[in-house]
Amino acid sequence: MTTTTPTADPAAYKNLVDLMAIHCEATARMSELENDLQQCWLDLVDARRKDYAELQGILGNTEGAIEEAAILNPQWFAKAKSLKTPYGTVAFRKASKLEVKNEEVSLLLLEQLGQDGLPFVRTVKALNLEALEKLDDSELERLRIRRITTETCKITPAKVDLGKAVKAATAAESKL
Repeated sequence: MTTTTPTADPAAYKNLVDLMAIHCEATARMSELENDLQQCWLDLVDARRKDYAELQGILGNTEGAIEEAAILNPQWFAKAKSLKTPYGTVAFRKASKLEVKNEEVSLLLLEQLGQDGLPFVRTVKALNLEALEKLDDSELERLRIRRITTETCKITPAKVDLGKAVKAATAAESKL
């Protein structure tokens, strides 16, 4: 890896290098910590997996049995859609949704209704930002659009590049 030293202010550059060293070390330690936490999580999951699977089975079986009991006893829901017990509530809720087999056909049929079909059809207009990007700033301004340019500072810790290291070692060995 080659580095270039700016000559304008050596003290500022040394400070930058020191900060990068601290940043790089913290990044490496953070990765180690994340790996340790991931391993702890896996150990915890492994230790409790049997209990979790057993409880999931119990929940599935009891939910099915509760629903079956409720269906077999509609009188429990004659006054209300829910039944309270000391351990919780059982309730039936109806929900509906529309299933459209072929949206294009449905749209054509609604369009054939003319004005009567308009309330059921939504038209969406949106700016094509990719096309607008190509316009110059004065044209954008005329359209009351501003181009906002941002600049970010990206900090990348140094990493060992094993590919380059192996290549360099192979080249050095071939010279011997």
